[in-house]
Amino acid sequence: MRTRTEITLEMDRWIVVNRRTQKCWCSVCAQDVQMMTIDDAALVAQVNSRTIFQWAESGTVHSSETAEGLLLICPNSPNLN
Repeated sequence: MRTRTEITLEMDRWIVVNRRTQKCWCSVCAQDVQMMTIDDAALVAQVNSRTIFQWAESGTVHSSETAEGLLLICPNSPNLN
């Protein structure tokens, strides 16, 4: 007699981003928010950094540039949620 065993796996994915936060003004949200770096935003959106740059250029994500030239991304951007 044969026995059949069925295994069901359920998986959740958690992303923990440990970063130094920088509070900046988001002109789209009209408030100060804890902005993310390009790399952090890419991890959250599960895309590469170049895609985040393209989204920032096209206005798909909310972005702000620091005085040092660092591009920061608002975590409230629609593509990141």
